[in-house]
Amino acid sequence: MADTSTMPTPTKAKAGGLPFLSHSHFMQKLKEENRFEKNRFTVAKRLERFQLTLSNEQNADSQINLKSTLGYVPYHEDLLPRWNAFADSQKDNKSITSITVHNSCIPPSPFFKDKIYPIFQKNKNITSLELQGVNRSLIFGVISVLKMKKKCCKLVSLDLSWNKTRFTDVAHYQSLSEAIGNHPSLAYVNFSHNALGGNVDHLSLVLKGSDKLESLILDSNDIDSDGVDLIIKFLKNNKTLTTLSLSDNDFGNKGVKAFASTFEENDDMALRELNLSKNGLTLATKVESKVLSDMLMHIDLSRNLIGVQGLKNVVAYLEGNPPLATMNLAGNILRNNVAALLMGALKRNTNLAHLNLRHNSFTKASVPCIVDALKNNSTLLTLDLTDNKIKPKSGGRKELVKNALFDSTSVQSIIDSNHSCQVYVSDNNWGNKDTHEVEIRKMNAFGNKGKTIRYKLVLAMFTLKTIQFNPRSFHRIPLELMPRLLEFVQQEMGHKGFGKDVWNASRKGKGVKCLTRVYEVVTGWSMLPSLFERGPDKVKKKKKQKQATKKRKRDDGKECIPGKRGK
Repeated sequence: MADTSTMPTPTKAKAGGLPFLSHSHFMQKLKEENRFEKNRFTVAKRLERFQLTLSNEQNADSQINLKSTLGYVPYHEDLLPRWNAFADSQKDNKSITSITVHNSCIPPSPFFKDKIYPIFQKNKNITSLELQGVNRSLIFGVISVLKMKKKCCKLVSLDLSWNKTRFTDVAHYQSLSEAIGNHPSLAYVNFSHNALGGNVDHLSLVLKGSDKLESLILDSNDIDSDGVDLIIKFLKNNKTLTTLSLSDNDFGNKGVKAFASTFEENDDMALRELNLSKNGLTLATKVESKVLSDMLMHIDLSRNLIGVQGLKNVVAYLEGNPPLATMNLAGNILRNNVAALLMGALKRNTNLAHLNLRHNSFTKASVPCIVDALKNNSTLLTLDLTDNKIKPKSGGRKELVKNALFDSTSVQSIIDSNHSCQVYVSDNNWGNKDTHEVEIRKMNAFGNKGKTIRYKLVLAMFTLKTIQFNPRSFHRIPLELMPRLLEFVQQEMGHKGFGKDVWNASRKGKGVKCLTRVYEVVTGWSMLPSLFERGPDKVKKKKKQKQATKKRKRDDGKECIPGKRGK
């Protein structure tokens, strides 16, 4: 669906011929109804723009996407014709697989029963439902549909986040639990931002219905240590859940200790991905650090309070070379005094593929140990250092890229650089002309070391010219590699499309010396004269075979030699 936030307001709808209601119209209506006095202008603008959204989605085929681009849109009776036109346009559509509704309210009952329920009846292949920040009419209408086992039987993903004022009593959660449990195909449920932790009975019902899920997202639900105890009991008896997210619940070290002891005693759990970000964790004790279990493949510890002692426990865990592939330590105010410890662990770890260190306090002083780690690690694929204090030029960013990823002082130094890790130092492209960080990151993403080295050599020798091109360096190259060399010396970033996957299209190479380089390589090639010499295997001239003398007999019986006249 197109972004309508910047579209001009038309006077007529493209479908149905319904006139668009102006911003002033909604302003007047809200004033008469005495609604939204403090933010009436903004709400009127959202109502005006949402008309476009409803009109555009009348042409939706397999995916219905009703998202407000400006924020929450309350229901207004003047939008009813638009809602009816949208629903009527979908009544014969049998190809819907995904329905997304964000920050908007459908008309009150009986709209769902009369207009929306028939859509669910006719579409048997819906796999995804996203209902974020919607009203009760839609929430409980959809839940009533999901409670029917034969409806949405192919549903895989259900997102009910940001609806904390909609679920208010046990009956609501009982219905939700039954709806989730009735769908064996359902693998993913997001129930974030719903104040679920305020009542353990509510949390217990949600967990009861989630016993066959693969992923459960419970971020920002005010879950305390009592809630953690329920989740641990759930995990002990669960054999399918592989992903659990508990970000921003602030259950602290008491909660993480409970997880740690459970993981230590039950290392056969199915759990592989755990998100504990923004929970006030320190991991300062050995008991707390046991949450770093060897059964995990991905762990998110971002936006916590991991200090020096906590990081020492993290380092000890990484040095044990666990099967962990992804670790997020962003936003922990890590400083230069722990950089050497962490980078030392990377030199000895051969499994970690992705490390996120965004929003910390590393500076230029940390760059040498980062360079050393990258030169001695070939398994790390991404290292995110964005929003630290490593700046272009004098801040160490240039030194980091040059010394670790693109040492262009010689051919051998380029070959010895890291060709596998994508390093992010800045979100923007500021300073990239000095560091070439973006281009090098794209080259290291190839997954082909030979191709990466070739691109870096072309960049250094023929585009940046930091390495002087010397034809004599190739004078002993064997004949079999000569075509590759001739192709290589004609290349330049941006010239005739070379490097278009990594090089800015606006920076086109001129390629003015390509033929000169070809000439210099060929004429300086030591094997060139041998192509024109006759060696021991020189071709021998074939002797003309004398025509065999054919004999024939004369009539008198004597032999007659051809070419001679008989007497």
